[in-house]
Amino acid sequence: MALDFLAGCLGGCAGIVVGYPLDTIKVHIQTQDHRNPKYKGTWHCFRTLIKQDSVSGLYRGMSSPMAGVAAINAIVFGVYGQTQKFLNDGLPPNSDHQLGGHFLAGASAGIAQAPVCSPMELAKTRLQLQDHDSAPRNGNQPRFSSPVQCLRHIHRTEGLRGVFSGLGITLMREAPSYGVYFVTYEALTRSEHPISTWHMLLAGGLAGTASWVVSYPLDVVKSRLQADATAKYNGALDCFRKSVRNEGYGCLFRGLNSTIIRAFPTNAATFAVVTWTMRLLGEDQPQKAPATQPKKEEHEVFKPSSRSWNAFDRYGESSCQSLHKIGDATNGYLHQLVSASLVLMPHASATAGNEVAAVAKTASVKQFDEARHFEWAREMVHY
Repeated sequence: MALDFLAGCLGGCAGIVVGYPLDTIKVHIQTQDHRNPKYKGTWHCFRTLIKQDSVSGLYRGMSSPMAGVAAINAIVFGVYGQTQKFLNDGLPPNSDHQLGGHFLAGASAGIAQAPVCSPMELAKTRLQLQDHDSAPRNGNQPRFSSPVQCLRHIHRTEGLRGVFSGLGITLMREAPSYGVYFVTYEALTRSEHPISTWHMLLAGGLAGTASWVVSYPLDVVKSRLQADATAKYNGALDCFRKSVRNEGYGCLFRGLNSTIIRAFPTNAATFAVVTWTMRLLGEDQPQKAPATQPKKEEHEVFKPSSRSWNAFDRYGESSCQSLHKIGDATNGYLHQLVSASLVLMPHASATAGNEVAAVAKTASVKQFDEARHFEWAREMVHY
């Protein structure tokens, strides 16, 4: 379990560094005023931010997800790793039934990390929407220099409910998103041999892209709800209704292209780092069907039943039954003793009677079983 948490932490850090600038562009496009749009598209938004704030503007607010990436990705990969092991225990390797377990494990991981993720994304969104030389666009709030300062201000002005604004819609987004995320990666990397780094990168990028396509409309609602500092929306459902009524359903997919562009390299880096961490520490070996071991030949040694060693069986009312058992055992023992003797002395079988000759023909070439002989002798002594 500790390795799952460590791998998730390192993979999350790699993904944040690679994809954060495009995440900033996504948030700006999602939350701009539709009546007077500031950006014409992803490339125009990128050039505008670079012109206004230089490269640092693309990374504004990154300390919030970077500070929480250890906790978030440790929870995600830790919960996923343990849940999928539990759900897929006993199933044949690389079977189709395992994919359902991967989806449920991914959904469980998404739900588990949502209470940690939601406040961090709230601070990230508010920091991303701050202009370089002015206060935030929504309301007359002071400028925030760090995620902690932002969350403190929200808690002081809006209470604990304000800190967890958007938690419900975050839960609705994360469950299907992470389910698709992990099941896509597992489906693309099913192999009996270790996959290459290029295979990891391709599978991770496609998994991230698929998860965002599924959950993007919910992410738009979440971003608008968390960016709202003036109580414009009364919950996620009200935000959805007002957005669709004023802008149409197209608003739910605004900024999707920049998100997909960001999702591919971010998740490719995340899964590559996670997989290599697991592989280097020796716990990412491909699953193989257990090899069938040849069955060892077991000698049928007469062993008394568990009840035959108590006083009741030996001397009580069931002693007749015990005598029958020992009689049958003696008969079988003598039969095998004659067989073994005839094998050891082939000349004796030539002069033996018909019955003994028949026994000699069916006798296997085995040495005398001393263990069985000892068991039989011990049983006779006890009885």
